[in-house]
Amino acid sequence: MKKVFSILMILCATSFAQAQTKIAHINSTQLIESMPEADTISMKLDKLRQTWENLLVEKQKETQTKYQALMEIIDDESVSTSVKEVKTQEIENLQKQYQEMQQTGSDALQKEQELLLTPLYAKVKETIATVAKANGYSYVMDSSEGSGIIYSDTKFDLMPLVKAKLGIK
Repeated sequence: MKKVFSILMILCATSFAQAQTKIAHINSTQLIESMPEADTISMKLDKLRQTWENLLVEKQKETQTKYQALMEIIDDESVSTSVKEVKTQEIENLQKQYQEMQQTGSDALQKEQELLLTPLYAKVKETIATVAKANGYSYVMDSSEGSGIIYSDTKFDLMPLVKAKLGIK
């Protein structure tokens, strides 16, 4: 009889513990977009993007001007072949510089975006975890498209039990 009572108590305790598990969700993308810091970051990134676009437009115009000049002399027999080769090489170099500038700009923009957004993401994640703990939530899922769990209470982690079952230390 004591064993049955003990088993019943364990089952009740387990059911009670499971009933206390609270799950919440939040759209982190929407949250971040509503933060004042997001506007500032967006403006900084737009300004940097515009700077790189202006540099690329200038380089493209320079290349087009030199190309048009080459087209004017390409069929002119009075211009030496060596001059034509130099002009052709100059255009090829400008095209290469343009491609390198595109890559450099893209890399710089990506680095700046990461630099500016990482602290914001950390602040959001920390705040969500704090609010979740304060309100007794075991899990908080991100309802943004393509996202997962933002916060989980470690006491619900099955890893140690599964490892033990598999004989992994």
